[in-house]
Amino acid sequence: MEEKPTYALRELFDNLPISLKRLGERAHVNEVTVARIRDGKPAQRSTINSLLREMSKPDIYGRTLSMSNVTGVVIRGESREDKQTHQNSEDDSLPEAA
Repeated sequence: MEEKPTYALRELFDNLPISLKRLGERAHVNEVTVARIRDGKPAQRSTINSLLREMSKPDIYGRTLSMSNVTGVVIRGESREDKQTHQNSEDDSLPEAA
C-alpha cells in the first residue's frame, strides 16, 4: 500500500497482509471485536489504539498509524455533543468564504 497522509480504516483492513484472527491475537483483541471495528462499529479508544499500533509494525504496514491519520474510526462512548464540538473546531480552522 502506498504511503500517504491519511488512511481509511476500511482500506487498512482490506489490504491487511495477515488474517483478522492473527491481528487480534497480536493486539490481544478478540477476533469478533476486530471484525466489528473493521465494519465501522464503535469500540473503545484503547482497543483501536492497540490494533493501530500492531498495524504500524514493520511486518504489517511499517508506518505510524494512529487516530490522527486514520479515518473511519468510531469511538465508543463519544457523545453526539463531543462529535459536534470536534466538528466545530475543524470548521473554525477553515478560511471563511468571501
